[in-house]
Amino acid sequence: MAIFASRYERKLPLDDTEAISCEIATVEQVDGHTEYLLRVQRGDSSWNVLRRYNEFSNLHKCLRISGIELPLPGKRIFGNMRPDFIAERKEALQVYINTILMNPILASSLPAKRFVDPESYSQSFHDHAVQNALLCLRNDTVWALGATMGAIGWRLRKHYFKVTTKPPEKGSNKLVKSGSQNQQSKHFAAGSNGGGHSVSIDAGTVDPNAEMVAEWLEYGPDKYVDEKEMHGVLKSLMGLYHPHIESVVFAANTENGCLIIRKFHKHGTLKDVLCMATPKNPFLSKYGNPKGRTALSMKQVATYGKQILEALIFLHSKGYACGHLHSGNIVIVDDCVKLLDIENHLLGVPAFYRPFFVQHSKIHTIETIDVYCFGHVLFEMAMGYPLQESVVRQITECPEALKSLLESILSKEACKAGLPTLDQLIDHRFFTQYATESAATSEKPHFKLSLNAKELLRQAAVKSETRLRDEQKSVKNQKRIVRVQELMSSEEEKRKSKQKAKLEHKQSKLKQQGSLQTSNGRLSLAAVTAASSSTVAVGGGLSTADSFNRSDSTPEEPTLAGLKSLMPASQSPHQEMPASTSVAVERQTSTPNIASEDVDAGEDEPTRSALLESICKFNRGSLRKVRSND
Repeated sequence: MAIFASRYERKLPLDDTEAISCEIATVEQVDGHTEYLLRVQRGDSSWNVLRRYNEFSNLHKCLRISGIELPLPGKRIFGNMRPDFIAERKEALQVYINTILMNPILASSLPAKRFVDPESYSQSFHDHAVQNALLCLRNDTVWALGATMGAIGWRLRKHYFKVTTKPPEKGSNKLVKSGSQNQQSKHFAAGSNGGGHSVSIDAGTVDPNAEMVAEWLEYGPDKYVDEKEMHGVLKSLMGLYHPHIESVVFAANTENGCLIIRKFHKHGTLKDVLCMATPKNPFLSKYGNPKGRTALSMKQVATYGKQILEALIFLHSKGYACGHLHSGNIVIVDDCVKLLDIENHLLGVPAFYRPFFVQHSKIHTIETIDVYCFGHVLFEMAMGYPLQESVVRQITECPEALKSLLESILSKEACKAGLPTLDQLIDHRFFTQYATESAATSEKPHFKLSLNAKELLRQAAVKSETRLRDEQKSVKNQKRIVRVQELMSSEEEKRKSKQKAKLEHKQSKLKQQGSLQTSNGRLSLAAVTAASSSTVAVGGGLSTADSFNRSDSTPEEPTLAGLKSLMPASQSPHQEMPASTSVAVERQTSTPNIASEDVDAGEDEPTRSALLESICKFNRGSLRKVRSND
């Protein structure tokens, strides 16, 4: 009954290409050591991770194989608990983790992912891949799983194994095999418990001297085709032939992922050729900091680029998209391009350049994605190094035709206005001028998909495009929020700087006024002291002269006469006090008044000397006695 029919429900896998930001929020001291609280954010999700310095050091050891210089602060044994040292180390570790997450190669590595997101990447991906690969091959009579080849690719959930052909079984099964079965070039096998479905080419059609590789890949977040329906599409991929697409030898899928067997090329991919790397070396050591780089000639760039466009146009004409074009998915065999991993679109895994085109809302269809990725491949072939940004700033040292072609795809204006189509690209004058015609093949390209498969692929493409648009909106909103926060922080900093400048100006003004008042007080005190000392000197001179010159006289009479004669002189200090006060007031406005007052004081000095001299020469005996009529 339909009520008991099982519905297809799946948990959305994690997108490993989504950008991650990390900020060291706080520092804590626990049991005699320092722990750093990392606040990590990926999209709308955020979490906290506690890390010690030793864990930073272990991460550095794992990433050392890349050959990239990373600014890890040195270890310190003594004085490592001081607050100033902890603050300095926190800033240095923030720079270190930012350097890792801003590098696409380092950020996609498993050690870096486990460091910032241990909950999502703590499981053993290799053991999981071995179990599923054995499950896919357990009922197959042709292929046997061999040793692992290590992390030679950039995907965390993709694993490479050596495979060998099984020896023929001894028994009567071979003798009773029907003739119709011998004529079949393909056979199908299903797991006994419904665990998987496989499709493979008979080993007799494979070059026995060719080295084969098995690739296990988990499903991605854009996988919208059911496992049972996927089996039919994989069967169609087995029958695909195109001179510029590498054929698939074996394909099997389970509820967790897919196993593909294809030919391994000893010279490696196009990226290995450009980086002059050994194909079987780890991904970090090959592409982290290549010892050498080489660019292709304009003839090679045009020829290979045209062949890539021919393969892409063929796939799109059949209702199938590549979506995963990059230099690591291209091999060159006898001056002929062959595309790899065309099954990635069916498995729904994220593209290599997704962090770039997710920033541009105009790149949201399967064709524009292939066009954008083709522009990056073309740039890398021509320049010898990959473009590290989503758009190209300036293109130099290349022909004008190639420059116009790259600008029509990778310029900022093109990404805003819209990209050209695949048919428009292949008619560009760059390919007409430099490309050479490929050798004609006797076999015609063919790729047969059923109407049901085409409809499933169309619906899957619509859903993946919808998810891409939603992510582009989220990225745009995050950029807007960051921009607003930057503006707010800049305005706050400006306001604080203005307040600080006003406060400093006010303090300096108050300090200047205080210093002036202090100096004015000292000058006024000096003037008053000088005036009082002059008065004391006059009084002292008078008493001294009287004591020496009139020792036989009574003190009352000369004192009375002296007071009458000295009345103006005794009043002079009291009359000069307002003048000195006015002088002190004038000194607050300008200092030259001090010199003028000193000159006035110098003019009064002879008058005082004459007065003192007349007092000293006074003689009472020379006075006449006068009789009064009173």
